Amino acid sequence: MDITTVNDRHLYQGRVVVQDPTDPSRSVELSRRIVRFGPAGWLTVVTALAEDAEIVLYPTARVLAVTDLREVGVAGHRPGAEA
Repeated sequence: MDITTVNDRHLYQGRVVVQDPTDPSRSVELSRRIVRFGPAGWLTVVTALAEDAEIVLYPTARVLAVTDLREVGVAGHRPGAEA
């Protein structure tokens, strides 16, 4: 499965900061991640646009920052194209 199977459009590369799941008083910085805003209430994060990349969904309540965004394309996918 790839990230576009979970969420179809508008993929971005950027820096994500989330609460540390083991210690909510700390934060974890995830740089150069591919992100998708959604499904509703979640941020979808993946390390790369590769078939075997791990997809992680973070509840938005645990997301502290999403910065340095730039849109990225997916091979064979036209941004804004209808599914």
